[in-house]
Amino acid sequence: MSSKKKKVSQQTYKRRRITALVIMIVLVAMIVALAISSCSKKENDNPKGKTNPSNSDVITTDNNDNPDITINTTNPPVTSAPTVSTDFSATNPDGSDKVQSIELTFYSCELEMGETTMPYVTMLPDTADLTEKWESSDESIATVDWLGNITAVKAGVCYITVTSVDNPMVYAEIKVSVKDENGMIPSSQTSEPATSAQNQENLNQTSTTTITPVNNNDGLTYVQGILIANKTYGLPEDYDPGLDSETETQFNVLAQAAANEGLDIWLASGYRSYDTQNRIYNNYVDSYGQASADTFSARAGHSEHQTGLAIDVNSIDDSFAGTPEAVWLENHAHEYGFIIRYPKGKESITGYKYEPWHIRYLGVDKATEVYNSGLTLEEFLGIDSVYQD
Repeated sequence: MSSKKKKVSQQTYKRRRITALVIMIVLVAMIVALAISSCSKKENDNPKGKTNPSNSDVITTDNNDNPDITINTTNPPVTSAPTVSTDFSATNPDGSDKVQSIELTFYSCELEMGETTMPYVTMLPDTADLTEKWESSDESIATVDWLGNITAVKAGVCYITVTSVDNPMVYAEIKVSVKDENGMIPSSQTSEPATSAQNQENLNQTSTTTITPVNNNDGLTYVQGILIANKTYGLPEDYDPGLDSETETQFNVLAQAAANEGLDIWLASGYRSYDTQNRIYNNYVDSYGQASADTFSARAGHSEHQTGLAIDVNSIDDSFAGTPEAVWLENHAHEYGFIIRYPKGKESITGYKYEPWHIRYLGVDKATEVYNSGLTLEEFLGIDSVYQD
């Protein structure tokens, strides 16, 4: 039995081709829409201005304070040493992590009047609220907008601060130096980070008093009987006292007092020789450059650790800031003869970033006097801390 093939009219054939073409167009449109939606989601997951670099290099550092340093310089990470505060203590009410750290692509810059720059910001963890708050310590010198665009206004020095709105204890600072028409930065036009009214009053009362340092025959510098090692006053290369016995004894008393309150404070780094400090400092210079290294690491002969009177405690990095141990140390160290040597907001005076883990032994009476003044050791003694070259 033979079957007869049904003939299709030319009009029907055209309709089928048009229908197939329409279906193909619809499918293509759906694919394009899905692709756009996927790209948009990726952009929302990584907001503008946030960077999340994947860096497999490991750096174990001490920010001016760890002789057992290991640095891989093949692909150095974003500098995290200068002026960064972190807080690991809490989560948001909805259960998500709070911002724990802020890293910037630079922590100091020099600008000409009218020039603008902007650092890239990394906040971690990236699952937290990454909203930033930007402020200038002196808008007459440099302004900053909500995106972090820094604009130089007039010659001088000021500080730009970026703070986590999600966790205000976490912040980072940028030192902005604005040049005058001659390319110079007037040292007299410096706007420091804000200090309390009481501390400012103390500073005003002591700023007119300058005490002349006394150098002994061993090349050491003393002011009011206090051995000084900072950027202005150095130590001889062969000065090798080891960790001072009274300093060690008093630290053990301090640690036990903290333990009695359920806190754990331990000695992470004590005495450091000239050669050891030289190795540490040069490693930082190789990784970050000298200008950046000088904000958080001492040059050989200028480290307090070589005096045998300085101790670094616990983690020796910004994660220590805001911990119960750090808070206790700030409030009670003077009772055992120690001061927080590099306080927050005093970077341009001490020459170093905020280091809540670095304590210096002065003896109970003198440490209590400095603590009650609200001043840094430089302010209290009427000296400066600036490298001569």
